[in-house]
Parts: sequence; C-alpha cells; structure tokens
Amino acid sequence: MKILMPVHFFLPDHSAGTEVYTYNLARALKARGHEVEVFCSEKMLSRRSYSLMKRTVDGLTCHVMVNNLEHEEFSETFANPRAEGAFQRVLDSYKPDVVHVQHLMLLSLGIPRISRAAGARVVMTLNDFWLFCVRFGQLLLPNGALCGGPNLPDCETCLQDFNFSQGTPEKAVIRLLQVTRELSGVDLAPLVYWAQDRSKWLQKRKSKNPDNEAQAGSSSDLSEELKHRIRKVNLLIEQVDLFLSPSATVADRVAQWGIPRAKLRVSRYGIDTSPFEGIERPERADGKVHFGYVGTLAPHKGGHILMQAMAKLPPQACRLHVFGSDAHYGDYGRMLRELCEGCDVTFHGALGRDSIGSAFELIDCLIMPSLWLENSPVVIQEAHAAGVPVIASGQGGMAELVQDGRSGRLFPAGDVAALTQHMAAILTNPTTLRTWGVAMDPPRTIEDDAEVMEATYEDLMASSGRNPNGRKPKR
Repeated sequence: MKILMPVHFFLPDHSAGTEVYTYNLARALKARGHEVEVFCSEKMLSRRSYSLMKRTVDGLTCHVMVNNLEHEEFSETFANPRAEGAFQRVLDSYKPDVVHVQHLMLLSLGIPRISRAAGARVVMTLNDFWLFCVRFGQLLLPNGALCGGPNLPDCETCLQDFNFSQGTPEKAVIRLLQVTRELSGVDLAPLVYWAQDRSKWLQKRKSKNPDNEAQAGSSSDLSEELKHRIRKVNLLIEQVDLFLSPSATVADRVAQWGIPRAKLRVSRYGIDTSPFEGIERPERADGKVHFGYVGTLAPHKGGHILMQAMAKLPPQACRLHVFGSDAHYGDYGRMLRELCEGCDVTFHGALGRDSIGSAFELIDCLIMPSLWLENSPVVIQEAHAAGVPVIASGQGGMAELVQDGRSGRLFPAGDVAALTQHMAAILTNPTTLRTWGVAMDPPRTIEDDAEVMEATYEDLMASSGRNPNGRKPKR
C-alpha cells in the first residue's frame, strides 16, 4: 500500500508531538511493508515559496514545500492554490492509495479534495483544533484564556492582531536572499536569522508587527474571509473518509462543531517504546527529587507556571531538568530563566529523539503545566513508558491520561499554588512516586497503532472497490 502523510512541519527541525507521532507512525507502517512518504512545509528564506525539495529522514522520503509566509491575503492561510499545486505535483508522481492528513496548517484545506479526485482514500487525524480555530488550533484567546469554541464575531475580534504573513520590508529581504542564492549560490539566510536573534528592533518588529499590514485585522472584510474558511472546512468534512481523534476531548468538541459522529473515531496515539526499555533510575546522589519538563518553551505550554512553583520550593530539596527549545520564543525563554533565579534548574536545550530515553532517566516526576487543552500529549505517554509519574493541568487530553491521585496528580491550569502544593507533597513523601509508578497504565505502542491503521486503510479501500494491489476485491 502507498501512503502519503501531509503535515505542517516535520523532523529534524521540528519535533513537537504531531511531528513525532507522524514520524513514528510512518516508520511503523513502513516496517509492516508499506510505502510511506511525507509532505510537509518549511521556511527557507533563500528559496522560492512553493518550490519543492526532497530530503530523507531515517529512511523516510519527505517532500518539503517551501512556505515563507509571503501571503497577500488572509485566505491564503487556509485556501492556497499554490500550495495545492505543489501537493498536486507530489500526488501525480507518487500516486498514493491513502492520504493520511496529520495537519494542514501552512498547507491548504483543499488537499483532501485533491486527494479524493486522484482516487485516494483520505484519513485525517485531528491533532488539535485548527480546523475550527485559526489561532494555531489552540482555542486560546490573545490574553491566554481558553476559548469556548468557534463563533464568528468572537473569532473576528480574536484575530484582529493575528500575524498571518511577512510584512513588506521582510518580503523585500526575502526576495533579495532568493535572488542572491539563485545568482551566486550563496545562502545568506543564516546571517538574517543570526541578526534577528540579536537585534532588539527586529525582535520587536517580529513580535508586534507595528505597521499592522500583515495582520488579519487589516483585511478589508475579515468576516467574509472567515465565512469563506468555514465553507472550505465544511467541504473538507465532506471529502474526508474518516476522522481520527487521539482524545475524547477533541472528538466531543468537533462533533458539536460539525463533524458527523459516523465519520469520527477516537484512536489513541501509539508511541515508540523502544527508547524506554531497560531504563534505570538510580538513587539521586544529591538526595533531591528531580522534576522534569519536556516540550517547547512557549507561553501556551505554561512553563512560567512551573518556574513560579519552583521558586516557592526549597532548592536544597528539588531540582528541575528542562528539555526544550525557545528558538521561536526567545523573550519568553529569557523570562523563564529570570523566574527561576536561585532555583536548581538546568536548561538542557532541544531534546533529540535519540536522547529521549536518557533524558527520562534524569527525571523522577514530569510536570506538564499547559494552559491549552492539549489533545493527547505524546510526552505523557512517553513518561509512562519510562515509568515516570506525571503532574499535569487537569484539562483536555492531559486529564484523560493522568488518573488523579492514582498514577499522578492534576491541578487547575494556571494555578501556581496548587502545582506548588502537589510538588511539595512529593518532597515530603517521595515514596508516593513509586506508588504512582506501579499504578500507571502502559501506553499504547506504535506497532499496535500501525496494525490498526493498516486495517482501517484496507477497509476504506475495500469500500471504494479497490485494494492495495490496485485490483477490485473478490466478492
């Protein structure tokens, strides 16, 4: 069977939950004898947007479409003919039996329609709320509060300051970089990134976009653009054969918002458990409880809640290991370091997949203080595979994976005092961690996930009169 997986970003430069799951599932399906390729986007300032290049990631062929966010209209963020054209070229060449969509941000909502027109069956995993929430699919308002769900007037207000494109000066720099590379072969983009990281003016412009020209609110009629997006989403719902939700949290909401229950199935993420086999967690030489945070250092992940809690705990009794990058949130990363001054905190930087097992050997208890609903965090299941209990925000998919008081603890999202109390209780009675560890349910393996996914694909193909060999099934 030939399977193509569109996803917004992919490894090695992006390793959040969606990218890691896509990688693991693709490799597991390939191990079962299928052909699997990935279609993804990447910002490459010195290359033309919507040009294609190939790369190989651990044996997986990846079709990388350049997207430098040089949009002229807000509608290009969801209905992008040039992105669809790039995907069509890959589709025509690869001719997949199944297109399994993992994420369409930075791509186009038209991809399922194009795939069906080419004869492929279409599965879509709902890795967040992006179909119904333009602001990165997180259902978070600009002030950080949770959004109750899509509502046209509220969405229009929320998106007034939403940056959807590069501004005019940035576009001019990008074009200069592209021409320079094409004429001389010299790639000056790394120099631009270096300057941006060190220039306060560029950082301010990037974060606040003072000229307002690339913000959704500057659109002449944002309301009509959002209505257009709703129509595109409804068309996508018609074209997708099956939606998979890794959590009941997402499934329940999208069912309320228009995806038919008959097309919707809850399917937990499988994870690669091999990095966690044989993990040993010796007694800590410093006598401290070692807490851990694994994830992107971004405001919606709630790292500041954890740092404030650490500041209230005795540094001689606990230590915190932070694994994650602040490459896209430099100011926030600096704020986190300021908040934990005087605490025993080590920032290890981005965590490579080959180091995930050794990272969890350093951790006695994982803290997940996310402020958004979180679909079904892979990192919680990885912690369980490593025998590490979790303290997490008590909402969304996090609350589905952690059994409060039995295999970990839950606390109200954003509540520093409640998190501090749970962490302090562990310092008082560290044996609690062993009790929780025994009670944790083993996570679903990626091998089991791939086996079920294979059967799902085959059922869809049989219902369409096709089988993986291109012949009509026997009756």
